[in-house]
Amino acid sequence: MKKKNNNITDIDRLEAAQYPLLMVKYNSISALVKCRILTSTQIQACGEFSLIQTEQDKINQLKKLNIKDITEYAGTMHNIVKESLVQPTYKQIMDMAQANELCINAKVKLDELKLKCQSLPFDLQRKQLEEEIDKKRIWVDLILPEDFLSGIFCYALDLNRSDIKKVTEEMLLNAAVLAEKWHKAPHEYITGMFTEFNEMDIDKRAFMVLYEKRKNHEDVA
Repeated sequence: MKKKNNNITDIDRLEAAQYPLLMVKYNSISALVKCRILTSTQIQACGEFSLIQTEQDKINQLKKLNIKDITEYAGTMHNIVKESLVQPTYKQIMDMAQANELCINAKVKLDELKLKCQSLPFDLQRKQLEEEIDKKRIWVDLILPEDFLSGIFCYALDLNRSDIKKVTEEMLLNAAVLAEKWHKAPHEYITGMFTEFNEMDIDKRAFMVLYEKRKNHEDVA
């Protein structure tokens, strides 16, 4: 490819189009990074989670937080941010934040706690130790500032353009009933701006809602 007079090549333009500069907050300070919007396959490889909040989800949130669920979500967010960052990379940011050594020490401690946990019977002491392990895992996965992680997470999942957060439990139920009746996918009965991952999320959650309604003997079409 020919070099232009301003020293910007076609490759530079392609890279700029694929990985545009993104302004994110890092401890409330604006910073420029290059990230990528992840594909459905890349997102699924990062962990199991849903972007849809049903009425049952809201009820569960009012109850005591489940440390296992928080641990899994923290791990998924960590993986998504790490996968999305192009420049600087996750490792480079950890180096700049001088957080690598802290994580290494924490992981050594985690390994020690896991070995200790394996030698304990299934009693209250082991349960308390397992909770301590989970809390340390959350700390390691979310060691970078919350505003930074949230900004990258939203971009990686294309949440600013998606309508997935507007999907309600009633929409899911109606879509599942129609999909079952006409042998189609539930997402085909919900209009909006959705990524491939969003459509898969809708399909899964829609049939889950329908199953729960029938299990509780609620009247559905």
